[in-house]
Amino acid sequence: MEQVTTPPTAGHREPEPAEPAPEETHVAEEKHVAPASRRLELLIAVLAVALAVVVLVLSQGIESRVDSGGLAPSWWPAVLAGSALAISLALLVLAVVRPPGEREDIQSGTREGWYRVLISSALSVLFLVVWEPVGFIIACPIYLAGLLATYGLRSRGLVIFPVAVTALIYVLFDLILRVPL
Repeated sequence: MEQVTTPPTAGHREPEPAEPAPEETHVAEEKHVAPASRRLELLIAVLAVALAVVVLVLSQGIESRVDSGGLAPSWWPAVLAGSALAISLALLVLAVVRPPGEREDIQSGTREGWYRVLISSALSVLFLVVWEPVGFIIACPIYLAGLLATYGLRSRGLVIFPVAVTALIYVLFDLILRVPL
């Protein structure tokens, strides 16, 4: 079927393409695609291997308060750390033998992102340091509230979520599984 077009009449204008709103232009300008990086992939793989090894070694030091006669409390952490080590080694091999992957769906680092990583790391180290002297029940909700505040939560969830998660972890591990916190 043939399409017939009619010339525009006098006084009729073709609609002009809509200009993007200022906020749309601003967002489009700020989205910088992260470049492919073999060095970054190697760094992440090496850090993952190191962390898995540390967790595997530390999991061997977990002692049981009661003799359950079955699997030791260190069994699950050791299995998870061993699995993480295997996956990390696979990532390391892939980072060495194949070209770096495209990262068009990932934004490059920003000042705010690096700030949040620094704050999260500092809160994590502080949590591990104060866990023993003040106890898990006090340290955990403060740590979780700090993380939530760092990433932008500003509501009742800042109190409810950390308390609920701490209670769940305490009940599951300390009361049910008898793993000391």
